[in-house]
Amino acid sequence: MTKFSLAVCLALYLISGSIMASPLNELQKVGKAKLEVFFFDIYYSTLYTPDGKYSEDSLPIALDIEYLRNIKSKDLVETTGEEWQKLGYEQSQIDRWMPFIENVWPDIKKGDKLLFRVEQDGTSEFYFNGESLKRIDNKEFGSSFLAIWLSENCSYPKVRKKLIGE
Repeated sequence: MTKFSLAVCLALYLISGSIMASPLNELQKVGKAKLEVFFFDIYYSTLYTPDGKYSEDSLPIALDIEYLRNIKSKDLVETTGEEWQKLGYEQSQIDRWMPFIENVWPDIKKGDKLLFRVEQDGTSEFYFNGESLKRIDNKEFGSSFLAIWLSENCSYPKVRKKLIGE
């Protein structure tokens, strides 16, 4: 085998390995929505499930967010806490979950992607621009985080409807 052939084989192997490792493998798009607040574009979000249909017990499930503006990490964290409060979660629960995101989320720049995936066993993982940020073993966290977008009581019901394919 020539050096060139070997290099091509290695490149193909690495490419196929990175494709195989994608957090969206074996998932299909359910719906996509754009969040706009006071005429400002904030992000596009896309929901994925194994069959491309949403139900509360669909696992694995992934939410991919592509940001359309710069956002400081502390602002994302604060907003997440506020959304959990609006959904009626106990402050003690929120206080347990906040460390999962406070020390992990980076500042966001326009075009960045934050993806969240919940596995069959309830564990979850955050990805930033395709790279794993943190795996979370707390089984309650995944559904609680997704509730910000998927709960019937979420802050943006029109976004929810588009995400879940209604």
